[in-house]
Amino acid sequence: MAKYKVLIVDDEPNIVKIMEFELKKNGYEVFTAADGEEALWVTERDRPDLIISDIMMPRMDGYEFCRKVKQNPELRGIPFLFLTAKTGSENRIQGYLLGAAKYITKPCNRQELLKAIDMRLNLAEKAKQLFAQKAKRFQGDLSIISVFSLLDMFFIGGWNGSIEMSTPDGHQGKIEVKDSVISSWSLDGSNSEGALQSLLSWNQGSFVAEHE
Repeated sequence: MAKYKVLIVDDEPNIVKIMEFELKKNGYEVFTAADGEEALWVTERDRPDLIISDIMMPRMDGYEFCRKVKQNPELRGIPFLFLTAKTGSENRIQGYLLGAAKYITKPCNRQELLKAIDMRLNLAEKAKQLFAQKAKRFQGDLSIISVFSLLDMFFIGGWNGSIEMSTPDGHQGKIEVKDSVISSWSLDGSNSEGALQSLLSWNQGSFVAEHE
């Protein structure tokens, strides 16, 4: 079985070396880049199965790099993880609006990082299976399949569509995805950033997801 290819993007050499060592030890093929501009070139050349990127970098930051990856139809299905010291909720929302599949804050431990990588690669396989089965509508329980996992499948599958959610106490929410990014949302009629943050935190209730 071919190794999964992971691209690490960070302008701190020591962090890159540590992550590269851990990932290679766990069987991944690893590519590295020091900024978003170099990373975009590596992504187009080597087509990694997953990208882990810092945000604050010279020449091209992680947000712009993620935006350019998601704008390319041939690349937008690559799972994109932000690994950063920026911890504010507004930074998390910005990452998810750009189509990032996960937002991990520095410093993170080895087990957390490997778990996040493994989960995103598994979700990528599930998305491919659903696409092959032409399953355009599926539903379930948010306590079993999280909002983030659902968004992962939309981002990775490159799907346009929506996720409608409801909680036991009657709240109604909806997230729409277009071209592997969140395009709009509403929570009981509100489309504020606070509403999106609340929707992303839901872990109880039901969902119906449908994609084109």
